[in-house]
Amino acid sequence: MNHYLAKYVFYHTIQAVRRQPVYRYIKKVENAQYESLSSINNARDRKIKRLVRYAYQNVHYYHSNWFDRGINISDIITKEDLAKLPVLSKEEILRNKKLLISEENLGSLYTRKTGGSTGMTLHFKKEARALAINDAIMWRCYQWYGIDIGDRQVRFWGVPVTRELRWKEQLKDFVLNRIRISAFDISRKTCLREYERIRRFKPAYFYGYTTAIYGFCLFMKEFGIDLNELNLKAVICTAEKMYPHHRELFDEVFDCPVVDEYGCAEHGIIAFQCKEGNMHIMHIMADHLIVEFLDENDQPVKPGEPGRIVITDLDSYAMPLIRYDIGDIGRASTRTCSCGVTLPLMEIVEGRKEDFIRTTDGKLVHAAYLCYTLKDDTVHEFKMYQKAIDKIHVQIVKSPLFNDQSEKMLENKLRTALSNDVQITFEYLERIPRERSGKLRYFVSELEFGTGNAASN
Repeated sequence: MNHYLAKYVFYHTIQAVRRQPVYRYIKKVENAQYESLSSINNARDRKIKRLVRYAYQNVHYYHSNWFDRGINISDIITKEDLAKLPVLSKEEILRNKKLLISEENLGSLYTRKTGGSTGMTLHFKKEARALAINDAIMWRCYQWYGIDIGDRQVRFWGVPVTRELRWKEQLKDFVLNRIRISAFDISRKTCLREYERIRRFKPAYFYGYTTAIYGFCLFMKEFGIDLNELNLKAVICTAEKMYPHHRELFDEVFDCPVVDEYGCAEHGIIAFQCKEGNMHIMHIMADHLIVEFLDENDQPVKPGEPGRIVITDLDSYAMPLIRYDIGDIGRASTRTCSCGVTLPLMEIVEGRKEDFIRTTDGKLVHAAYLCYTLKDDTVHEFKMYQKAIDKIHVQIVKSPLFNDQSEKMLENKLRTALSNDVQITFEYLERIPRERSGKLRYFVSELEFGTGNAASN
């Protein structure tokens, strides 16, 4: 579809019908990113004061919870004052989702849900204005790389299971001027076929799961196909951490920028890779969100130290999520940026407790270790399960370079960190099944964290 037709006839018209006038907010957020940090912080504090008072007056959960704790909302004025409020967990949302919805009529509410890759799927409500601001923030970030509304996108994403949902997504893809490559089927045969469709489509950019784009690139390299013939403006990777081996291949096969996007279904884009930054340095959407980095006692960590990422969405009132622990680990960066955007910086690090391999001698080894041991030229994809404290099962998709010595070499690498008394088994597959969302999860622990026993689920 023509870019201008997609942007002005379809996108803006449909958003207006849905009462989500993105165009009304785009100029505002574009200007905000260049304001002084003190101006951004002052506007943020005004939003905090307004949001906290609204939540107390209109959301039963917050009124009851804060009242029982003796919290005086008049004391909540700045970002630092948020520490007086309790942190909100995913479990708490699941138990109280109806009580977290505003009692005020905010017009049509839209239901969204998370991907459920952590084992919990959350359903939450958003009003039209909040969704419009989310989209405006998104297009602001994409504009850093020359991507505009209506540009053709190839989307490496999940595909709905039912026919009705597939039809809805196909219609949505058409309206948004994009084609979808199923993250559930990244195989040699499929990727070769899909490349021809991509080439005919003439996209402006790729967008999708890091592992899906990575798998596609592996096969394109194997076939000797030059992806730079597509003349992409950028490749945007999201929903999964980008590891060094991903970046290494992307730098090899793409001449365009490969960008790290950090966000979630609940809040949209949280941070986005600066065009002047390196792999993990990203600008926080601080005019829209508050990002805190907390220790296990819910106290702020020092700048540069890793902490739990806790988010407050300043523009969502239908179901306010205030001090919401999203389960990731990151740190505020003390670096300054030369790009002109004054939004503060952060970086993502490792750290979910379910992402740790436990060893027989009591050590915790982060699952990112697998990306440095199992990922080499002989392996296309891998996934590891910890079945018991002394039992590891590894699924592998072989590359053409896999040989008779490869398995022993991989086993020796694993034992470097996991000790010699662990039982390691290997299973070889044509492709590794994805999560329901379409993501590839490298590591699954079947242990109960804090014990040596297998989980009973």
